[in-house]
Amino acid sequence: MALDATAVSLLVLGVLVVLATVADRVAGGALSAVPGALRDTALVGVLVAAAGVVFALVATDEALAAADSPVLSWMLVHRTPGLTTTAEAVSLIGGTVGTGGLAVVSAVVLFARGHRRTAVIWVVGVAAGSLTVRLVKLAVERPRPPEALRLAEEATASLPSGHALMSALGLTLTAAAVSALSVGTPRARAIRTAAIALAALGALVVGASRVYLGVHWTTDVSAGWLLGAALATTCLTLARVLDARDRLGDAPDHAATAPSLDRGTPDRVVDGP
Repeated sequence: MALDATAVSLLVLGVLVVLATVADRVAGGALSAVPGALRDTALVGVLVAAAGVVFALVATDEALAAADSPVLSWMLVHRTPGLTTTAEAVSLIGGTVGTGGLAVVSAVVLFARGHRRTAVIWVVGVAAGSLTVRLVKLAVERPRPPEALRLAEEATASLPSGHALMSALGLTLTAAAVSALSVGTPRARAIRTAAIALAALGALVVGASRVYLGVHWTTDVSAGWLLGAALATTCLTLARVLDARDRLGDAPDHAATAPSLDRGTPDRVVDGP
């Protein structure tokens, strides 16, 4: 199991590096031209590598698993009917369908407002997140906490938490969409700040609810957040790089050799959360 988890992590990291190189070539050097794009690409690698460390440690000597039990025990001691009802509601609303669906809805709005390419990237990102959850669960096959401690029924493997991954991904993409659509309005900065804060808080609450309900270990949630953040950063960076390619294509020196994508559409995306 440890070999599978480590191999999956290294493979994904390698694929990301290759894709980043290819994307830079296709975009005519836009990756290195966009401020912060190389930094964000490196951040994706760090996030994936960190998730890989979680997989490897949990799968080998239970180094991180030993830290999971105290957290779950603390949650058990502090369970109350009111908190349980709240956690169940948060877990239901913040599930993979809920948060992933919210990102898809934001993509529909972006598409309707002319940000067609960005909308497609958002939808593909959500699909990639869903596929990632399934593939990693199959690769790691980590058991969930004891059934007697669970307040909800779950049949799949434990690592990573799909709720945590999709909330980090879906809420971040939604916040980025809100930020992009608010550009040019008097309160754009305040809206962007509020959207980022709500996305971060939402992802934290959703992940915590899964540990409280006893259906995930803390490290399951941590790995989900890391992978979700990596996918979200990938989507945001890709949108920015392709946007930069459009601007390069519109420049006089590149007009004949680098035609822009979606020419004539307002497909401009802010940096995002």
